Amino acid sequence: MDFVEVDIRCQEDLKDLLTAELYQLGYESFLDTNRGFKAYQPLKNHNPEILEQLFERYALASSFKLKKLVDQNWNEIWEKTFEPIEIDDKCRIRASFHQSRSNFPHEIIIDPKMAFGTGHHETTRQVIRFQLNIDHVDKTVMDLGCGTGILSILAEQLGAREIVAVDCDPYAVNNTVDNMVLNSCFNISVKEGTVNDLAADCRFDIIYANINKNVLLSELPLYHQGLVSHGTLILSGFYTFDLPDIVNKCEALGLKLENQTAESQWACLKLRKN
Repeated sequence: MDFVEVDIRCQEDLKDLLTAELYQLGYESFLDTNRGFKAYQPLKNHNPEILEQLFERYALASSFKLKKLVDQNWNEIWEKTFEPIEIDDKCRIRASFHQSRSNFPHEIIIDPKMAFGTGHHETTRQVIRFQLNIDHVDKTVMDLGCGTGILSILAEQLGAREIVAVDCDPYAVNNTVDNMVLNSCFNISVKEGTVNDLAADCRFDIIYANINKNVLLSELPLYHQGLVSHGTLILSGFYTFDLPDIVNKCEALGLKLENQTAESQWACLKLRKN
């Protein structure tokens, strides 16, 4: 699959805002640079007119460059820049070409290729922090927008007996399967599609949904339906200014907010079904 790289020159205070805007437009991966950052999106989803309109709004119309990337070129990029992530001395995320370290309770091997979810993004890190403090032993889990499969792999390491990982991107589905093999996972089933494609009678103890705001708002009733009584829902993938819309919808459905975090203005919620 071919991707487009957008190399953006901007001030530091614009990075978070532009990242949020581009994430909502379907850009899946981001890489900081000395002069700004780079954003990546499947070439088939690229809309140059929308991109130009966005940068005109921020007076950056002449401050970005586009480049087409093939899969092999992307692999070269992330292998040079991908560094292990360490979360609260409890979880270490590394690529297969990094050395293992045994002093972490959980170590996850992720070869991300073009799928979203290496642990570098604020949304993924926040979900992981919640995961590490939730009892997963013998629980059933659904991971929506699974990306690289990182959350599903950690769920199995935490003791979940059955995990369903779902993503609408076939590339992410294939990448999740590859990463399952790297981590010797046996309790994860991977499905291409959305929550709408799952059987109506599926029920889970824990659901993660790291997806954009509009998808979350439209699918929240299905998440509520898919949770067992007193089940846990972790939501991320949206900006802090979207919190009122998300929280109000959750409360209307009977989902009680138990905790929330924010990192670089990206939000994450932990909720429980009444």
